[in-house]
Formats: sequence, C-alpha cells, structure tokens
Amino acid sequence: MPSLEEQFEQVFTEILISDSGPHLLEAEAVTDCIVNGESVAITLDLPPDDELRKDISGRIEVRLKKIPGISAVTIRMSDQTPQAPEGQAPPAPDAQPRPPQSPEKKTYLQNYEAVIAVGSGKGGVGKSTVAINLAVTLAKMGHRVSMFDSDIYGPSLPIMMGLRNTRPTMNDDSTIIPLYKHGLHVMSIGNVVEEASATIWRGPIVHQVIDQLLRDTQWPGGDFMVIDMPPGTGDAQLTLSQVLEITGAVIVSTPQDVALLDAIKSVSMFHKVEVPVIGMVENMSGFVCPNCNTETEIFDKGNAERASGQNNIPFLGRIPLETAIREGGDFGTPIAVSAEDSPTAEAFRKIAVRMIEEIERL
Repeated sequence: MPSLEEQFEQVFTEILISDSGPHLLEAEAVTDCIVNGESVAITLDLPPDDELRKDISGRIEVRLKKIPGISAVTIRMSDQTPQAPEGQAPPAPDAQPRPPQSPEKKTYLQNYEAVIAVGSGKGGVGKSTVAINLAVTLAKMGHRVSMFDSDIYGPSLPIMMGLRNTRPTMNDDSTIIPLYKHGLHVMSIGNVVEEASATIWRGPIVHQVIDQLLRDTQWPGGDFMVIDMPPGTGDAQLTLSQVLEITGAVIVSTPQDVALLDAIKSVSMFHKVEVPVIGMVENMSGFVCPNCNTETEIFDKGNAERASGQNNIPFLGRIPLETAIREGGDFGTPIAVSAEDSPTAEAFRKIAVRMIEEIERL
C-alpha cells in the first residue's frame, strides 16, 4: 500500500488548476500540508478567483477523505485570515489588509552570527566530509558552532559524527534538544528516521520536513551554523534559501572537469537565490601514500583553483585524499579530532581562517 505521503501527492497531481493548466504540485500551489491524526489542514496559494477556489477546494476535500484514516479536511488560502477555533473569538482585523505572505527569510537561526551552507554540484565529492571537519575545526578554534544536516535523502552526519542509531531528546512541548558531539550541537533527519528506511518525498514534503526540523530544534545559538546541503540544486536548497538568511555558501568539488562543471551550476543556483558564495574548496586534491607520504594526483590538481579564478570565486584551499579521512568518517571521529597535528587538519584550519576572512569581507 502506498505511504500517506504518496497518497497525498497522488491527489495533488490529479487536480489541475484549469482544464489545460498544471496540476497542484507543478504549480506549487500547496504551500502547507499538516496531518494531525485523522485531520489534515491544507494551505493553497491560488489566483483570487472565487469559483476556482471553491471548485478546487471541494475536489481536494472529496479526494482526501477517500484516503484511509482521513476524516476531516480543512482548506484555507494563503491570503485569508485563519479561522478561529470553535468557541474562541476571531482575531482582531488589521488596520490595513495584508497581501498574500510569501516565505520570509530570517525565520530561523537568527541567534547565529553566520549561517554557512556547504554545497556541491554533485554527490561523491566529499561535501559532508568537508562540512563536518570544517565545523569541528571552527569549534576547536574557540567558536560556538552548531551543524544541521539538511540532506533529507542521504544524511551522512550520524555515521560521520559517531551518532549512529542515536535519538535526540524531546522536551515536554515536543521540541527537540539537539545532539552534542565533538564540540558541536547537531541535528540530522538520520537521527530521527530509521537508518535503513528510504525517504521517498517530493517537494512539498521535503519543505515541510526541513522546516519542522529547523523550527522544532532548540538551537543554542552561537558564532556559526554550518549546514550540510544535499548535492545538486533541488527542493531542499530552495527551501533553505527561503526560510534562512544564509550568510554565504562554500562550494566543494574534486579537480575533475565533470565535478567542476556541476560545481559551477551550484554557484549559479546560489547567485539566483541571492546567497553570496564565500569560496570553493578542492577536495581529493591528491592521494597521499600512508607508507611513503608521496602525493599522487589521481584526479589532477589545481583545476578547482583555476575554475574559481575564471568565475571570480575566492579559492579557500585544497584537501588531500587520505586514508585517515575515510577512516575518520567511517568510525565517527573526524580527522580534525583524531589527528589534529596532521597536514590535513592543518589544511582545514587554513580553510577555516580564509573562510572567516571572506565572511568579514562580505
């Protein structure tokens, strides 16, 4: 049997805005979908056409009530004042009518001096490794640092931080106390859902999950919030750019041309959502032999720095391909913790210093 999310998505794809128009998901008309027991509350963003709104609302309600376990459906428009619960007085009217509210920035994480998004154009370039070691390095430099793993489909933080199968504590008001490890307050969807379960969610559900994790976690605040972004340029990136005031983005790439091409696409995406790019990091810059310390350029070397110069992006530094980095990720002890005096840990410190300099310049 399809999951509840899949049944909702099926309903939304069956209902067209007009006879030849897009369906509700294509039009991004469903801005909120909250299920509470047998009740569901839907918020729609539709043109101000009474007949259209009444027709679609009726069709949605009929279809959703056919889903097993759903008996009550409430539908409101994004430009309407919410109805007061039965027995309560309605809210006082505003002095002036308000236009429909679009997603606001600075909704969450305002108690951090800087919110840093660590992204990449494609997977497999070591973005999470860089994000985690960069966050740990900042903490070891004396900064108050937290980290949010926003990769809904492939969260890496639980394993790489040594928090596998660890659940966060819930307060009486259902808010979440973030986990704490290696000097960081951290939260990941991987610490909430079962490790082996697959998350098959589309845009509206991804938005809701990220929004809820940010909203319901009691973040302590501090100097830096490091966000491990999903690879690519999809729904999660757009959601985060809408609900946060991101100070800047750090782009991670390997020296390969195919990885750099996707990295530049990621740069373009951040520019389009008005997020400054702090700089680029070249990961897996060269393999360091653990026996003879000889460096071999498996993926070439220096291409990320050249790409940074060609695109007017600051270059923050290189990270070698080293066995100890892989072992640190697998065993839950980042190399910035397990080998503080290693050349790789020193490379992360230099990158952190350059990143802070670029943030101050921005």
